[in-house]
Amino acid sequence: MDEPQTGPIPTTAAESSEVSSNRDDLKTVLGGTSRRVVKVCITAALGGFLYGFSANAMSSTLAQTSFITLFLTTTDATSRMDGLLASFLGGAFIGSIMQAPVSNRWGRRSANLAAALVSVIAGILQSASFHIEMLFVARVICGIGAGMVIANSPVYMSEVAPPHTRGLLVGLQGVGIVTAYIVCSLCGLIFSFVQSPVQWRLIFIILTVASIGFGCSLLFLPESPRWLMENGREEQARAELERLHKTKSDPNGALARAEATQIKAQVEAERSLPKGYYYIFKTPHLRKRAFCSILLWIMGQGTGITAIANLIPVLMGGLGFSNTLQLGLGCAWTVAAILGCIVNVALIDRIGRVKLLVIGGITNATILAAMTALVKYYLNTTYQPGINALVALYFIFGFAFTSTIECTAYVYGSEIWPTHLRSEGSTIAYASFFGNALVYSAPINLALKNIGWKYYLVFVAVTVVSTAILAVYFPETKNLTLEEINAQFGDEVAVNLTDAIAAEVRAVTSRKT
Repeated sequence: MDEPQTGPIPTTAAESSEVSSNRDDLKTVLGGTSRRVVKVCITAALGGFLYGFSANAMSSTLAQTSFITLFLTTTDATSRMDGLLASFLGGAFIGSIMQAPVSNRWGRRSANLAAALVSVIAGILQSASFHIEMLFVARVICGIGAGMVIANSPVYMSEVAPPHTRGLLVGLQGVGIVTAYIVCSLCGLIFSFVQSPVQWRLIFIILTVASIGFGCSLLFLPESPRWLMENGREEQARAELERLHKTKSDPNGALARAEATQIKAQVEAERSLPKGYYYIFKTPHLRKRAFCSILLWIMGQGTGITAIANLIPVLMGGLGFSNTLQLGLGCAWTVAAILGCIVNVALIDRIGRVKLLVIGGITNATILAAMTALVKYYLNTTYQPGINALVALYFIFGFAFTSTIECTAYVYGSEIWPTHLRSEGSTIAYASFFGNALVYSAPINLALKNIGWKYYLVFVAVTVVSTAILAVYFPETKNLTLEEINAQFGDEVAVNLTDAIAAEVRAVTSRKT
């Protein structure tokens, strides 16, 4: 796998001294991360929370007695459950496509505002549904809003985060998603004790409130400096960069000014280039990015994570647990997942994106293989040691996925694209995300009913093959600026950040003397 480029090798004592000085300058200005950018990325990660809540709200709902009584007492109940999952994912696929033109035209923040509005409408429709057809339509609309926000949020976060902690900060999207899973699971458990027909609607009322809250929080966020620079608002872009990236170790804002210089030069170099999906797939260095984005989620979703996460209560029911215990185990599973996310964001800027993805692919394929054997022999049996082992593996699987792949994939898919095509690139990544999720999740209830344990073999095979390809095809992006990542795909970098920082430090020094 490719490693980040470190620049030319010095050939003279003078050059060696200059390189050493530049590296010292770089180490100084990259010595910290401002509180403001942390707050901005945490707030933006509420977009991940909104997606996670939208996606997982139906999981605990499927186990609520009032919902079962109203919608799942028919002979086609299994098909209805699959349809409710598929309708959301289909809508999300559409939403991931819709966000790109909105984001390019009106800005990253405006795209998320539009997604929040769609989610409010969807929350109201879901909580007010009395017919299965209305609920299907509401889930499609809910998916559109969720697809917009999950595709656009990491684009925004990657464009405001500094290079040395971008993995951690953008990875907060994964933390937001899994935190929403925990809240959903807790709500499902608490609402299971409500003795009223309104029981199952309560979680969608909370979803509506969460959507409103997310929309309001966006009013306090700045627009992406890179979007501002691309749209001719240079002074505002420079001001936002200084507010975001000025730290105690860099009180003069050398990093922010150097980034502004690099971003402006790269935007100018790319301004005359074509846009659009046809251009992406006909241009070799962009086509490689597209293949990386697609393969990223072929592997990620190939583990079966979305299908398993959305059906944990149902899967636990197949192991013989009561409704309340199903929901309780679902809560516990999400806690294991959030612990994994914390590990992931702590490691991503140290180990690197590609290594974590490969480790995750190998680990999850091994766990899935063991789960396959246990499902074959112990699902729908009363052999307690086997059932306990399978439950334990579900928990280990959740932790293994979120500690290696979950946050890493959100970061990598957003950061590998040039600014003028980042929204389109995110669309490609999340079209793969939802397309693959739909393929594996839509038929899962029928598949588990008809072929049982053999369905897990599909997850094992896809994960093994895609991980092997990923290991040799994906370039590393750790600690590089978004503009310098271009070099990893064979593009020109208009200005080197190290040189730009050195120039800014020298300028500050000369002004002081």
